[in-house]
Amino acid sequence: MGWGGDVAKDVAKVIISTGALGAIGLVWQHFYGSTPESAYQKAFNPIQLLQWQVWLWAAITVFLVAFGVSALLRRRPSDNGSADDSASTLEPKIAIVTGEAAPYGITDVQAGQVNSSVKIGIKNAGGKTLSNCKVYIEKISPQLNSPGGPSLLLDGTGFQLRHNDPEKFIEVAAHWGNNDKFRFSIPAGVGFFDSSLWMDDDTRRTFAIRVNATECERSALFEIWADESRRLHLKFLNYIN
Repeated sequence: MGWGGDVAKDVAKVIISTGALGAIGLVWQHFYGSTPESAYQKAFNPIQLLQWQVWLWAAITVFLVAFGVSALLRRRPSDNGSADDSASTLEPKIAIVTGEAAPYGITDVQAGQVNSSVKIGIKNAGGKTLSNCKVYIEKISPQLNSPGGPSLLLDGTGFQLRHNDPEKFIEVAAHWGNNDKFRFSIPAGVGFFDSSLWMDDDTRRTFAIRVNATECERSALFEIWADESRRLHLKFLNYIN
């Protein structure tokens, strides 16, 4: 049941409770000050109220119902707000995910040319904003003979992820045309034109992706390969930390 249904139920409870209290008040007024004998006689007589008593009882009933409804309407949004506040107290945490289907895996065939790319999704799995996020590729096995060293900068934009932001997609590698090699999608100027970064289609490789933020960091191990149709595959293996 949605928020409106919950409010309707609570309003009905307020009205019923107010009516019950009003009935108790009428009975109390009818028998107040009676002896046992007179109370017995009054039990068989209808309750009679003066006109001012009727108006007073009606005014009190309307006030109680209005007060109860307004209190419920004020309380509901604050309940939702407290849930958000609770989420924001969680420790910072990063999640790294991928999959075979789009948007993680994209394959486009045009005029016999196969263009394939694989991506990861980076999620804020905690309650605090992740700032100055950078993504690295490390621990490549079998190793590449890159003069840039064992660590490659995949995304150095220093992006930010709030706890309620959608996941950030980062392209990891791409395969173009009828080449028998593919390469990591590192930005131009960071070893982009280094021929030693090309990887053979017939060699499976494992590597780590490390996401570093000011608040925390996390690394995960992946496996990458190209099949006979030259389509790339990226498989999540496990988290390292």
